[in-house]
Amino acid sequence: MPDRITPNANAAGRLLELIQMRLISEAIHVVASLEVADLLADGPKSAEQIAEKTRANAPFLRRVLRALTAFGVFAEDSQGRFELAPLGEFLRRDAPGSLHAAARFFGGDAGTDVIELFLDSVKTGQSAIQKLAGDQGLFEWLQRDPERIQLFNAVMTSFSVLHMTGLLDAYDFSWASKLVDVGGGHGTILAEILRRNPRLHGILFDLRHAQAGGQKTMAQAGLGERCKVLSGDFFKEVPAGADAYLLSRVIHDWDDATTVAILKVVRAAIAPRGRLILLETMLRPSAGIAYPLLSDLNMLLMTGGCERTEDEYRALYRASGFELTEAIPTTSPTGTTVIEGRPI
Repeated sequence: MPDRITPNANAAGRLLELIQMRLISEAIHVVASLEVADLLADGPKSAEQIAEKTRANAPFLRRVLRALTAFGVFAEDSQGRFELAPLGEFLRRDAPGSLHAAARFFGGDAGTDVIELFLDSVKTGQSAIQKLAGDQGLFEWLQRDPERIQLFNAVMTSFSVLHMTGLLDAYDFSWASKLVDVGGGHGTILAEILRRNPRLHGILFDLRHAQAGGQKTMAQAGLGERCKVLSGDFFKEVPAGADAYLLSRVIHDWDDATTVAILKVVRAAIAPRGRLILLETMLRPSAGIAYPLLSDLNMLLMTGGCERTEDEYRALYRASGFELTEAIPTTSPTGTTVIEGRPI
């Protein structure tokens, strides 16, 4: 009988793993929802102990934990107990840069609502959110569900921590006197920049839903006197006259035409010798990390935006009245690049 096994069985096996990888994402969502990482913070526990605390089915939970152990989220000791591996530490709610909220936000019902429209998005050129929200945008869709918008804000805060890894070593803000963080969310990045630069004053500018969180961040950091927290619509105007404007993970939410419109608003507000600073996950083929490409697909589904190359940013700057002067990579695991521009 002829051998009908594919001549490249390893490739087939790898592809089969990738086909099933969505199960791993959902398994991470499950353990995040059950807050398993928090339960393991003080040491290893058996599946039965974890199941009792989380009111889960012990045999089924063991199988989930076993699968995630194979992917480095948990580890299993000689007694069959589970403990946190380095990846799992980021599922703790109190971990710096915690991805607990991200695991919950991108999985479960909300994640399924988006991901099942993937094929439709590719065929029509419309994001999943356009289908789900109709005439409303992402943020209006998020605000329909109080828990969803709360999770989203937590995701943005944790991403800010990861996004700014190595930022202050890569780029010196000491030349600036006033920095406007446009779309700065709860102000995690701006607060760190202000701490490092005691002569710098800041303005945190975002939609009203982020204002309370921003005020809390600045108050807790002791920066209330050096930073104003304002709300508004950056499609219409941003606070004028500053010499530095920061947009972190904002531009990737939008298509080219909308991006140019936003940057033109900043161009109208910026001081003549000011600088525009974007922090974005830049597509760099030689970087050797997959996250920027995955983030690009997420933008396709969630916002209709995209991640871009340096040449693409250069063209956007030129179209909006700026010259791209530097593109500085950081050590961030998200592939963050500091993209500086000056008014033409």
